[in-house]
Amino acid sequence: MGTDENVLVLNRTYANRSNAERAAKMQWERLQRGVASFSLQLAEGRADLYTEMPVKVSGFKQPIDDAEWTITTLTHTVSPDNGFTTSLELEVRIDDFEME
Repeated sequence: MGTDENVLVLNRTYANRSNAERAAKMQWERLQRGVASFSLQLAEGRADLYTEMPVKVSGFKQPIDDAEWTITTLTHTVSPDNGFTTSLELEVRIDDFEME
């Protein structure tokens, strides 16, 4: 996608070319929307969370804590080793995110 002068490397290996191209296209669309993303793995699962839910985070740099994040991907996992955990992918519009 794009040109040879403007390369973005995805830090993941995909099972096949189709999956890799789909991931590249999704990342390109995210960049075109002008959003920043943020991932969290919660040690204790949160069944009350859902996609498109607005959330606030705390304990990070001030601009991150102040931003209005939206859950874009949510995965609940139950395993014998870790119990019930929740993984979150969050996005915020870059227009709304001011980093000093």
